[in-house]
Amino acid sequence: MRHFILATHGRFAAGIRESLELVFGAQEGISTICAFVDGASDIHALVQDALDQKPEDVDIVVCTDIFGGSVNNEFLNALPSHPRVHLVAGMNLPMLIALFLSPEPDTAALIRSVLASDDIKPRYCNDELRAAADEDEEF
Repeated sequence: MRHFILATHGRFAAGIRESLELVFGAQEGISTICAFVDGASDIHALVQDALDQKPEDVDIVVCTDIFGGSVNNEFLNALPSHPRVHLVAGMNLPMLIALFLSPEPDTAALIRSVLASDDIKPRYCNDELRAAADEDEEF
């Protein structure tokens, strides 16, 4: 079993969860941390509370917005004392959809597989369009 924590600066975590639920419907097993809004500035306490509320036999996949940001760093500091936590930085909606759709039982293998996929990385559409036009001209 897995639980997902979406943790970001501002309300991005709540917004991306809302987008996920548009795709999948309401989901259990997802929580959010919207840091630095509505007085939620003690990121250490927010992270500890989120991790302490989960059963020890559940894999926790934490997805943060910015690698090296304060939210990501606080979870990074918590990793040594929480061996079932898997931390991923730079979340986006295609990545989350891929994580939710995969039947892969091994959480680390799932994450590695999803992150290796070209389908989740940002793309500069102007270059994609030029490349497609160039391919058409070659034939």
